[in-house]
Order: sequence, then C-alpha cells, then structure tokens
Amino acid sequence: MVFLTFGTLAYLPVFEGAGSMAAQSINILGMDISLITLIALLFFCGAVGKSAQIPLHVWLPDAMEGPTPVSALIHAATMVTAGVFMVARLNPIFSLSPVAMGVVAVVGAVTALFAATIALVQNDIKRVIAYSTISQLGYMFIACGVGAYGAGIFHLYTHAFFKALLFLCAGSVMHAMGGEVNMQKMGGLKKYMPVTYATMLLASLSISGIPPFAGFFSKDEILWVAYNGGGVGKIVWALGALAALLTAFYSFRLIYLTFHGEFRGTEEQKHHLHESPGTMTIPLIILAIGAVAAGWIGIPPIISSITGVEHASWFAEFMKPVLGHPDIEASHSTEAMVMTFSVAIAVVGIAVAWLFYIKRREIPVSLARRYGLIYKLLYNKYYVDEIYNLIVVRPTMLFSRYVLVGLTDGVIIEGIVNGVPALINRLGAKVRKIQNGLLQTYGTMMALGLFLILAIAFIVIIK
Repeated sequence: MVFLTFGTLAYLPVFEGAGSMAAQSINILGMDISLITLIALLFFCGAVGKSAQIPLHVWLPDAMEGPTPVSALIHAATMVTAGVFMVARLNPIFSLSPVAMGVVAVVGAVTALFAATIALVQNDIKRVIAYSTISQLGYMFIACGVGAYGAGIFHLYTHAFFKALLFLCAGSVMHAMGGEVNMQKMGGLKKYMPVTYATMLLASLSISGIPPFAGFFSKDEILWVAYNGGGVGKIVWALGALAALLTAFYSFRLIYLTFHGEFRGTEEQKHHLHESPGTMTIPLIILAIGAVAAGWIGIPPIISSITGVEHASWFAEFMKPVLGHPDIEASHSTEAMVMTFSVAIAVVGIAVAWLFYIKRREIPVSLARRYGLIYKLLYNKYYVDEIYNLIVVRPTMLFSRYVLVGLTDGVIIEGIVNGVPALINRLGAKVRKIQNGLLQTYGTMMALGLFLILAIAFIVIIK
C-alpha cells in the first residue's frame, strides 16, 4: 500500500509525501477511512505480532523454552523490540493520524497491565520474566502512542540491560538447581549464590522503577508524558501506573521466592547448590552496571532544572532529529508529583511482596483459596491459548484433515494418481483381447482395415 501510494519504499520520499496524503481517504465497507490512518494501522498490526502485544502475544512465553542466553539476547534487546523500533521510526506517518496513535497507546497500556496480572501468579521463573517482557513492550508502545517516540526507544535501551540481566540470572539459578524452574521449589539461594542474588536484585529494582536505577528514568518519562498527553493520555497513564505497581510486586515476588526463606527443593538439589562460574557471573556484573547506570543519559527535566544543566537528557537530544520530542507545558511541581507517585507505587508493590512472601506467607495461599476463580484465570493466562485452540487451531486441523487431506489429497489427487494407471490397465486389457494368437482373428482385422482404407479412398475420389 505504501508503494502504491507513494511509488517508493524509501523513508525520505514517503515521509515528505505523507503530509499531502493526510486528507485523502479510502472507502471500506461504506466507511471513509484516512489513507494515512489505514497505512499506520496496518503497520501497527505487524508490530503487534512482532512485539507480542494483545492479542498476538501468546508465542513469546512459549519461545522462552529455548536456551537462556538466546532468550536474553533476542527477547530482551533485539527481536521482540523490532516492532517498537518500526513504529518509532515511522513516526512521521503515525503522527499524522491521531486515531492510529490512540490505538497504539491503548493496546500498549492494556498489554502492559494484562501481562503484569498474569506474571503475578506464575511459578516458572522464566515465564514470569517472559510476561514482564510483554508488559515492558507495552510501555514502549504507550510512549509511541502519546508521541514520545524518544521515550519509547529510551525504555527499549534501558530494558535491554535489566531484562537481559534477569534472564541470565534465571539461567544461573537454573544451572545451580539442575534445570529446575519452579520457584516454589527454591528459596534461600542468596547464601549459596551471592553474585547472582545481588545482580538479580539490582535488575529487579531497575525494572520496578526505583531511582537511581536505569528503569526509573525511562519508565518515569513514559508515565510523565502519558499523564500530560491529550486524548487517551490520562487513561493509559492510569493503566501504566497500575502495571508499574504490579511489576514491582511480581519482580520482588520472584526475588523473595527464589532467594529468601528456607530451601524447598530436594536434598539432592540442596547438596549441589553453588554459585555459577566466572564465565556466567562476569556477564551478570557487566549487565548490572548497565542496569544501574544506563539511565543517567536521560535525565528528567526537573533534575535538569535543579542542577542548572541545560539539555541534561543527552539521549533525548541525540534522538530528537529523528524521533522528535513532545513539547510539554507543565510545571516542575506537576512533574515532581507524577514522579513521586510512580516511585511510591513501586515501593508499595515491593512492600506488599515482602508482606506476602517474607512476613506473612500464609496470605497468598489464603487469597488463592478465597478467590480461586480469579487465581485460576490468571494462572491459566486468561485461557487465551485455549481460546485460540478452540477458534483457530481445531478448525484449522479439522479443515486440513477432512478437506485438504480427506477431499483434496484423498479424493482428487489420489484419484488422479491412481486413476490414470487404472484407466491404462483397462485399455490395455481390452487391447490384449485382440492379440489372442488366432489367425482367423488377425485375418478378420486385416480385412476390416483394408475395407476401411478402400472406403475412405473411394469417398475421396468421388468428391
């Protein structure tokens, strides 16, 4: 569609021509839809699948079954973030369509909260981190949807450090536990794995948005811009703030279940507990430095005003020529209020996790029993996989079995493959009856042939 509209796929000509196309519309099912809006929404559909947003998110948790270093690379810094990068890079197109930007922001906010609620009750350590990835990708789309493309890429950048660190720390824990991934069978590992514990704690503080860690700067900027955004800004801010509370809770639920309390595994597992070798812990330390310090290249405006340093957010200035920067007219007191609130809810999430899994461990069990239906709904991931299986997988399998295989392959193709030889065999059987070795038959056939030739010749001569 881009090629048909602009005659090229090159960025610059498309961006230059997009403005003149903003007023053009296309009629679909009797409705006039802006051509730019349609193009932007179709691009976003691809980004939804690539970056695991609702409703095309189900593949990412299953992909976590792969090796942990692979998960740390492609699911923290490269592959899944490609959809976010595409939307940010195409910002001249998306910025011309408020409808498309609203859709991007709402889908991102709903996904951030949706995935966070699922992560609350998962016991697989890698699956918790997988759903946190989906949630954090939602934050990046919130930023793009409210026009803060630079903030979305900034969170992509900081997320790469703390999420890769979380995955590698999970791999270190699995290495010590002999491949065990169930956090309910862990506990008390901090005395056996001090480096893994310390680095995973730093990563959890970062993803929770606690200052001065990297995640604080990028997540706070997203929530700040969303709060001041028009349209759906306040709605996505509220959803994002609630997701931030849940993020802090499930991140420290993971910490407390894995590293605190008494060991709940087998005696054989306990006997083999040990810190990972240097080849595994040195990368953890390097990533931990990034999880702590990577955010300092994106200083918030309020801190810039306090320090008196103009353009202290080096990252925003660096990205501004390509991604732009939203002009926010708000006081520093409002920014301080939003920042304080976002940090406060993160602290509340950590405190509630401490209460549930350190101080009063009977509370989660009691809540799971009291609200069994909600717990089952979250534990089974809202049954989205089952719904897909019912409305997509099973009909596709039935269609394949009875139409593609049963009719097309079993009847048509097999009929052609087997029918042609059968027809030839039947014709051959008829012809073989003529070749019976009797001279009378051969003489009769020769006489008939000669008669036919003479008859044809006679007819030709007469004409």
